[in-house]
Amino acid sequence: MKVRTTRLLDGGLRQVVPADAEGYVVAKLFGGEVEVAFTLRGLLGGTRTVNVPVAPTHLAIQP
Repeated sequence: MKVRTTRLLDGGLRQVVPADAEGYVVAKLFGGEVEVAFTLRGLLGGTRTVNVPVAPTHLAIQP
């Protein structure tokens, strides 16, 4: 399922994901969160893919 973040995701040991980043749900996790695969800008150009646990309340479903 394709989703978009509704806010900046950061904090603790999690990867920072900017607001309005698009990704795909890849798994449902224990505790109600979902794991989302995001493709983000790379540090030296290009792109990188990261999997981040996200609360469903911080996501919007994309058509």
